[in-house]
Amino acid sequence: MPLQFVKPAAVDERSAGQPVAALGRLLDELATLLIGIEPEVYCDRPLSRASGSIGEHVRHCLDHVAALLAAGPRLPLCYDQRVRGTSIETSPLDAVRQMLRFKAALARWRDRSLDEPIRVTLTTSASGEAFTTWSTLGRELAFVASHTIHHQAMIAVLVSLSGIEVPDRFGYSPSTPVGH
Repeated sequence: MPLQFVKPAAVDERSAGQPVAALGRLLDELATLLIGIEPEVYCDRPLSRASGSIGEHVRHCLDHVAALLAAGPRLPLCYDQRVRGTSIETSPLDAVRQMLRFKAALARWRDRSLDEPIRVTLTTSASGEAFTTWSTLGRELAFVASHTIHHQAMIAVLVSLSGIEVPDRFGYSPSTPVGH
């Protein structure tokens, strides 16, 4: 059979629904995994030099979602302002509750345009130097989803080290072929 190129489906430039739903699914996958994890496992650091705890990775992911949700016309998006040591790092239940709040907030975004401009502030040095540039809602949704998948992969390693089975494809990008 000859190779065929398939034209991507038309994207409704006005609706952020599909990327929002994708990020919501990632939060659902994470919440489903966390429901079965005991707080001791959630807080354990089996690879202390290589990684944080499951809870620290979860908090880091949720910090990015929170930053995206907080950004607006007057408030630039900044992923660098994170709060460590919260209950999200120590309580799987608190993390799941936060995910539910975020999903409700994301549901209100379905009619926003993916092309909506967003200012993004980036810290460029340890001394605090930063600059602000422009992005779009669609690009930042894509980044947060990709970043979440990346941390889900690390969470999967930590969960499996504790002897808990990780669901198939958890922490894998949708573009990764099955079997890899």
